[in-house]
Amino acid sequence: MGSSSLSFMVYHLHRQGEDLGVFPLEELRRRRMAGELTGMEYVWGEGMAEWQTLDAMLQTNGPPGLAVTPPPLPAPPPKRQRTGLIAAVAVGGVVLIAAIAAVGYRGAQVWKRMTGIYRVEQRNQRAGANSDAAGGPIAWNPNSATERDVQKRAREFRVRQWVEGYQARGRHDSSCDALSLEMLQAWVARHYGSSTNTEAVSVTELADRLAANGECKDPLALTVAGVESIEVFEKIKRLERALNAFPQSQHRGYPRLYAAASLAETEEYGSEKMRSLDGSALRFLRDSFSDGSFTPEDQRELADIFITGWGYNFFYRRTPAVTDLVQSAGKPYQWLGQLLDGEQHVMLAWRARGGGYADSVTPQGREGFRTNLVVARQSFSNAGHARPDWPLAAARMVYVAMSDSDSAEMRLWFNRAVAAQLDQPQAWNNLRWGLRPRWHGSLEAMLALGKAAVDTGRFDTDVPRKFFDVVTDLEAELQLGRGQHLYGRSDIWPYLQRMYEGYVAEPSEPARAGGWRTTFAVVACLAGQYDVAREQLEALQWQPWSGNFHGWGRDVSLMTLEVAGRTGPVGPQITAAESSRLRGDLPESMRILKELTDSTNADERTRSFVRYRLAALETEMRLHGNGWIDFLPAAQDDSAWRVSAGKVQRLPDGTLEVEASQHGHLLFSRARVGPDFEVKSEFDVARSSTKDFQAGLVMGLPEVESSDWLAFRMKRNRVEGDIVSFSRGWTRQQTTKRVALKDGLNSFRFRLEAGKATASLNDTEVLRGATPGKTGWPVGGEVYVGLGAFNDMNETVIRYHNVQVRRLAGTPASVQSP
Repeated sequence: MGSSSLSFMVYHLHRQGEDLGVFPLEELRRRRMAGELTGMEYVWGEGMAEWQTLDAMLQTNGPPGLAVTPPPLPAPPPKRQRTGLIAAVAVGGVVLIAAIAAVGYRGAQVWKRMTGIYRVEQRNQRAGANSDAAGGPIAWNPNSATERDVQKRAREFRVRQWVEGYQARGRHDSSCDALSLEMLQAWVARHYGSSTNTEAVSVTELADRLAANGECKDPLALTVAGVESIEVFEKIKRLERALNAFPQSQHRGYPRLYAAASLAETEEYGSEKMRSLDGSALRFLRDSFSDGSFTPEDQRELADIFITGWGYNFFYRRTPAVTDLVQSAGKPYQWLGQLLDGEQHVMLAWRARGGGYADSVTPQGREGFRTNLVVARQSFSNAGHARPDWPLAAARMVYVAMSDSDSAEMRLWFNRAVAAQLDQPQAWNNLRWGLRPRWHGSLEAMLALGKAAVDTGRFDTDVPRKFFDVVTDLEAELQLGRGQHLYGRSDIWPYLQRMYEGYVAEPSEPARAGGWRTTFAVVACLAGQYDVAREQLEALQWQPWSGNFHGWGRDVSLMTLEVAGRTGPVGPQITAAESSRLRGDLPESMRILKELTDSTNADERTRSFVRYRLAALETEMRLHGNGWIDFLPAAQDDSAWRVSAGKVQRLPDGTLEVEASQHGHLLFSRARVGPDFEVKSEFDVARSSTKDFQAGLVMGLPEVESSDWLAFRMKRNRVEGDIVSFSRGWTRQQTTKRVALKDGLNSFRFRLEAGKATASLNDTEVLRGATPGKTGWPVGGEVYVGLGAFNDMNETVIRYHNVQVRRLAGTPASVQSP
């Protein structure tokens, strides 16, 4: 088993299966403390044996409790030392008006449109903005932009770079010309929206088809095919093909920049290969300013790329060079240069200070923190003066104010940002984080901001939905267990109801009403508001969007049937049966449900719910004796099992044959096995398009869309060889060991106890007391067990034989209170 220590100071960062890039330790600390990261992301660095959560890694590599409770910041600098726009606000509106007027007619016109906003700010200051920083009304005007405007701009930029770029300069002499164009159009549509039907096309499938065709050699198309690959080694191969082909093409600098920076993300931080790719990316960035890739009108899009988008890691690694290059582009790009200069000095401030507690910061570190934030203020303020209708500078100032000031100043800059763009994500995220008790707020302040968001009534934007984000923040602050929610609380449910009703009724997006109704129904069910849930399901004609059923910390796949049962003619009996089940009285729950099987009052959905629940309870009763039980579904539609990925069939000899989908296979029993259990089984590979395969177990609440569960896998692939892996979901936060898998039948035995795994393969112990990371997996919620493994770009059929499971003595079915 791997057991290397966390000594390397740079880390790969993943969130819900998405690769976010590579960061030094101090940058991860800064972003965690700023609220840009939740702490539940996964990190891995050279020398680490397995992936682990960001918070766990930070606790290992810093003062105890650092990631959980970020340290207080140094005292803010004296008011007299502030520069730029802040100083103007401090002395009143006259200086501010003069500063904006100085930028000419455009600034004056923007000022006229925004005067009402600043009047609200000044009233708040006179009344004591500190007390009103969280819950004061959100000031906005009809001219405020929204994310729809941003997405439209982003889409136009990508269409120009990729679709029109391919049409004008791509290779049209191969059999995959039409495929390349279709993939590029579908890629832009999926990520940036489109009015065409390409949104329904699977970009990943198109990318796989293109990459597999040896005649497809256009580097622009290969770049997109590379970033779309779900398998990292295939991604590297495609991007290398693209970069090797670019010199023979007529394509411009921007797609080359994207390809080089994307490939650099797959390399070890600080490696010679990464430095070489970054050097190439800098050259391509320079070319982009001269070859027509960029125009001055692209400044906002470029700022989003380098500060909040895919280019952030590249910018972080080469900050001075990127900033100097942009500034050398001249006056047409002055706003972008000022913004990047401000961001550069925010980074320098945190590098100087370090990530420790306030009493660990040296005088030099404190001074470096202060002086760099002064420069950042000046640069962001200059950018804000030049274009007050572009919100990113003000949004970044919310972050700066959080770092060295107070909630009143945070709200001041927040108001400026939302005046320019009502739903500016950075402004909202920074203010939400800054209002947590560990910074400048309280639980009450957090909730007040969420309520103010709903009160805007702007359901044509993402603003009212921020209330849900606030509730999620509150649950994190209160350290609720997995699957526990605050939705039914008396001061929360009315606002959730208003929020969802507003989005359902919003006339600008009727196509999304079904998704809103589905989520509304789930939240209402979890809040105990079953009548409201039924109203939404009836409006959906009982056909909810199944894609909205994951991420709740509970298995809600039976929610539709449960709501029908709880609100139907036999509702009291269903409620009583569920109450008995949750408190562990399985015989009583089964007795009630069995009485309902022949009930003439129950509708078909209720009868289906009774059938599903009885099937799971029967398995739980067999597990109650702590002996071995057979543990396989009878078929794809077995009521006691949930099949999330792959196709299954039971063969005549009792073997379960599982055909993997694109992402692998995943199925689990609806019976609550509990956190401590043991499984024994055999498997063989019936078919594989390559020699690669994966087979194994899943446990917790396994969902393809998340990784907050555990997996035990036996794998063979061309890069890792033969290994066993105990991991957090299907991520690389794992403990592994090299093994020798047989070409035929393999037997295994797996035991999970207190979150630690012991396993044997073919009668040889391969794991003992293993965890999926240094701090393990927090046991909680309802624990389910099943079969599953990821897929390595191949087609596989796995056969499982003689699968048996037993619950360890004294193990409860759930460690979550009802």
